[in-house]
Amino acid sequence: MQKNPISLDYQWCGVNQLKERAPLWLHNRLVEQGSLTALLKSQCEHFKVQVLEEKLITPPENIAKLLGTGVNKSLCREVLLLCDDAPHVYAQSWITDEANELGLSNVGNKPLGERLFQESDWSRGELEVCHIQCAKSQEQLSELFCSPSEPFFARRSIFTNQNAKVLVCEIFNNGIE
Repeated sequence: MQKNPISLDYQWCGVNQLKERAPLWLHNRLVEQGSLTALLKSQCEHFKVQVLEEKLITPPENIAKLLGTGVNKSLCREVLLLCDDAPHVYAQSWITDEANELGLSNVGNKPLGERLFQESDWSRGELEVCHIQCAKSQEQLSELFCSPSEPFFARRSIFTNQNAKVLVCEIFNNGIE
């Protein structure tokens, strides 16, 4: 859909440090410790993953720092999570070679989060959240969600399994409850 992934270079903070207020329904999604996929599936009749792009690329510096030293290339997966055909979440995941070797490559239109939560070897790191204020990102997200639904809020966490890492970032469509 787009040439480069949407930038994730934002002001991330712990869940309790977010200064901007998200609506309560959105706040509950931001702080959800379990599978977002499972939560969304419970709130709609038809859940679907629409793959926008999946390619092996050099991660930007802010992402590379999170994935660790020595990560030259990573699989960047961009998807929309749709509930009843409406885009609720833009998700961007960065999957290291080690994670790919553990079977996380070529997931297709299956939810990556489901795999990470079903396989007990994966552990989730601290959840970070942010209020997206980057004008370019807001424009790209409005286009993806087909709505000018600002403000946008996001969350991210790193899943690890030995040396394998997966950074999962989810940006929420504020225009849909």
